[in-house]
Order: sequence, then structure tokens, then C-alpha cells
Amino acid sequence: MKKNLLCLFSALLVLVSCSSDVTREDEIIDDIPTPVGQILLTKMIEKNAKGITRTIINTYAGNKIVSQVYNNTKEGIYYTYTGDLITKMEFKLADGTVEQINTYKYDGNKKLIEFFRTQPGQEDWDTKDIFVYNADGTVSVYDEDGFKNSTITFLNGEVSEVVSENSPNFKYTYDTKNNPFKNVLGMDKIAFIDGEGNGVLHNIISETSSFGDETTTTTSKITYNADGYPVKSFDNFEDAGTTTEYFY
Repeated sequence: MKKNLLCLFSALLVLVSCSSDVTREDEIIDDIPTPVGQILLTKMIEKNAKGITRTIINTYAGNKIVSQVYNNTKEGIYYTYTGDLITKMEFKLADGTVEQINTYKYDGNKKLIEFFRTQPGQEDWDTKDIFVYNADGTVSVYDEDGFKNSTITFLNGEVSEVVSENSPNFKYTYDTKNNPFKNVLGMDKIAFIDGEGNGVLHNIISETSSFGDETTTTTSKITYNADGYPVKSFDNFEDAGTTTEYFY
């Protein structure tokens, strides 16, 4: 299945640990109930073509995601909200050092207007995207110097196409079932960063990437539960073939 915020899976491979402060936050999280009737993804088990397995555990405060940790450790991504909007994601290393910080800014209508990524100590690699909402429903993405990077087209609330200036273009098709993260508060607001789309309500089942004369289409095969959420998927979007199991 297409990478999902998980923001993001290629960056996750470098994560390692989190501080004891997060442990105390985890203890508080248990006191906040999940909203009635909302299904939340609690665990994923990924196995790639090389046979390497990774378990991802999601922790929530109500329907706000707090962390995604790996292989029964505190390695993972940690989220910060302002109100009902995700405003920061921190990627931490084993010694507590923050490897990467993603920050998100919104306008008064809760639309994402700026995405900023920094790697402390490697500021030369910092990136900023500025989002402009057009009258025709598309979103134009500019860098901090005002150069237009891409234009994003939406269909039924999902990213249908991304046309980029100097990067691959993408087209997507979706199923009619439920995305595992559809009930995570604020996740839909950041589902089109980094020049690619991620499912918001539904799941991407095909992605066509084109750059110059080269065009590649990759697909995902998904098995669903009685509620219409994925329980197993096989895709070749990121690796030579990854199988993922989903638990709620």
C-alpha cells in the first residue's frame, strides 16, 4: 500500500529513540479515550522483499496521533498538535538527538500554507514549501525563493495528479474503502507534501510516475476487513515488494 504519513517511510528508517519525557506523556495518553465509532490503526507489520520485518506501533491521545515507534523500542516519530492540527513531527536518534524536524503552518481556514524541514546541524539541507490555493481548486507549491515546484490537482478530496517542474509527475487511482489513517485528526491536512500524494479517505491502488520519456506504473493489492479497512497489502511503490499487515 502507498506510503502514508507516514511521512514518510523512507525517512523513518533512520530513526532510533526518544527521551524519558515521552514515556511520561505516554502514561497520560491512556486517560484520553478514542472517540466512539472511530477506528484507529494501532500496529503495522511490514516485510520487504529481502525478508526484513519491521513492526510499527501507533500511540494516540484520543484520535490525535502521538507517536509511531518501531520494533518494540522508542525509535520513531513524535507528533505535536496545536488544537486539532499537526504542527510538528520530530525524528529522534537513540541518544535523544533530534535527527529531523518537520513543521507545518496553516491559515485561518486550517489549510496548510507552509511546510519546513530541518536537520539540526545540517541546515544547508533545509527545505521550505509554500502552498497557494488557486480558484480552480488546484494547489501551487513554491520554494522559499518563489520558484514554482509543482501543481497539485485533487479529485473527491484526494490528490489525483502532481505536475512538477523538475521532478517526476504523478497520477493516482484509489479504491473506495477506508484509509487506515482516515480517523487520525489532522492527517488529511498534510497528505500532499514532498511532491507526492497520500491517501486521505481511501487507499492508493495505482501510481503512475513519469519523468522525461520514462513512465512507470506501480500497484497495490489490498485485502480488507468487514469494516472496509485494509488488513493486508502488497505493493511495489517503495521497494521491490512490501507486504504489510494492519491491526486496529
